[in-house]
Amino acid sequence: MLSRLPKNLGLRIQLILTLFVLLTATPIGLLWYHSSEQVRLQTVEKLYRYSSQTIQAQLDDFFAEARLVYQHQQRIIDRLPDIVKDRDQLLSHLENVLNHHFNIDYYYFGNNQGGLLSLGQGDDRSFIMFASDNSQAGPLTSYKNKLDGEAIKVIGKTKHYDARERDWYQRALQTDQAIWSDIYPGAIDRNMLGITLSKVLRDKNGVVLGVWGVDLTLSRVIRELQLAKPSPNSTVALLNSNGDILASSNPKHGPRQGKLINVLSERAPILNQIWSSVRTKKPNQESVIESFDFDGKPWLNFHSSYPLGKNRSVSIVFYSPESDLTKDILEAKDYAIIITILMTTLAIYFGSAATKYILTPIRKLTRATEQISQGKWTHKIQLDRDDEVGQLARSFNHMTTNLEATITQLDTQKQETERLNVLLEKQNLKLEERVRARTEELSALNARLRQLANFDPLTGIANRRHFWEMFANRVESKHGWLLILDIDDFKQLNDAYGHMTGDLALQHFTQCCTACLGKNDFMGRIGGEEFAIWSEAQTIEAIQELTEIIFDNMNSSPLHSVGNQIHLTASIGGTDCFPGKVNAYAIADKMLYQAKQTGKNRAVIDCSSIPGKPA
Repeated sequence: MLSRLPKNLGLRIQLILTLFVLLTATPIGLLWYHSSEQVRLQTVEKLYRYSSQTIQAQLDDFFAEARLVYQHQQRIIDRLPDIVKDRDQLLSHLENVLNHHFNIDYYYFGNNQGGLLSLGQGDDRSFIMFASDNSQAGPLTSYKNKLDGEAIKVIGKTKHYDARERDWYQRALQTDQAIWSDIYPGAIDRNMLGITLSKVLRDKNGVVLGVWGVDLTLSRVIRELQLAKPSPNSTVALLNSNGDILASSNPKHGPRQGKLINVLSERAPILNQIWSSVRTKKPNQESVIESFDFDGKPWLNFHSSYPLGKNRSVSIVFYSPESDLTKDILEAKDYAIIITILMTTLAIYFGSAATKYILTPIRKLTRATEQISQGKWTHKIQLDRDDEVGQLARSFNHMTTNLEATITQLDTQKQETERLNVLLEKQNLKLEERVRARTEELSALNARLRQLANFDPLTGIANRRHFWEMFANRVESKHGWLLILDIDDFKQLNDAYGHMTGDLALQHFTQCCTACLGKNDFMGRIGGEEFAIWSEAQTIEAIQELTEIIFDNMNSSPLHSVGNQIHLTASIGGTDCFPGKVNAYAIADKMLYQAKQTGKNRAVIDCSSIPGKPA
């Protein structure tokens, strides 16, 4: 048999096909079998890690929103002592903050007499208000007021409440910075738990007027945990260092009578089993998936840390039945093995049959071809089949009679092909010209899109986003100055002359300012009538000279509109910028506020970080 192998095409095809199938299917089956467990765990770990990152990102948004409230509060820091003394002004301030910070649940102020005024966002487009009856320690009443104007109604009451005794109040007195409290129950609903970022308020003499509080209720966090569950039977929980369940997607883990459930409770048997692993994990240690058995069934768990502050963090814990996450993978593994064996068997069987079916007519065609090559054009191939091989036999039979006609036809086709090639070359030249023209049009459109994306359409200078991008790039490596400019009495100008004149005023103001800038300076519109300038001036004298030039230019170049001559003025606040300085905008904005308060049409430049200059 082996001696016949080199000359027997059918046997060689059959043998090669069998070896190919075996050499292909066997390694694939072995590789799948040995790597399926690792792939399964890696897939589940990626799912857990993605869910953990989603929760951490949501927590970042919550906590960043709370700190942003106090950053914005700096703009009116001088007015706050008067605001907190007037109940109507304080309530208006609380309402304004909530309308601009949707992730904040409650915003409130506890005064130095123990009284509380709190405003929160309800679930049905309403405000929830907590207020001490006498603006001091004593009875506390909660109210509900619909945004559509429905009257306020009482929804709860407690006999005595003293804000000074609360954890968030006491923590705030220990520092002048905003600080997070521990988890604590609500003043009226004991089952509503929350965490507070509080900050003390003092007057000019350092006397404590009270403490601000920004509240995040855990019910909002629990909703995010429900959305982050990797599977229907999975549980996601937040644990503190004592093993208290701060929030969980499992309703059994909810607080009871204002107290958190601990992992040692009978309501959390699975958390109790994996708590030792969670507790011993270091905050910066890489998180990995772990397997464990509970109630005779395999489970998987994954945990990571989220920092709340210095030396304070919470653990994010996931656990799921293994069958929830790997059932499909295990079934696919079994199906793949079965399909591999089945396909191997079928390939060998049908390969043998196909080889015989194909080679039998090939041998007949070979003999007929040898006859034709000897000039025997009348030789016919006797093969009665309707498939491609039968068609090939009939073609051979017509070959001798059609050979001359075929040659003539090929010659004609050659000439036609040459003609078509010439035509095609011309068409290609036209097509290239059209492509070139279209490319130029697209380039122009792209340039227009970049203009619209980066520049203010009214004034033609950088918009807010583009200005701060350029500012961030410059301040990383260069020293310079940030100026915040605001047109004085712009609202009165709009009311007196109309918005069309107001738009002309913005354009005129921009032209006056940009005409005064150096070649490396740039200007952007960051608000309605608020602008910003980056200047590479090196000294305080140089930046002061720049502001004087701007004032002189505006004074000597009034706006002419519909027969009116309008002299624009502006207030300017500024500060120096250098790599590593992170609060330049807040300082410049504060200087702008001082310029407004001291008479407008002037510039106030911060010199506190310049050696030899008074603060």
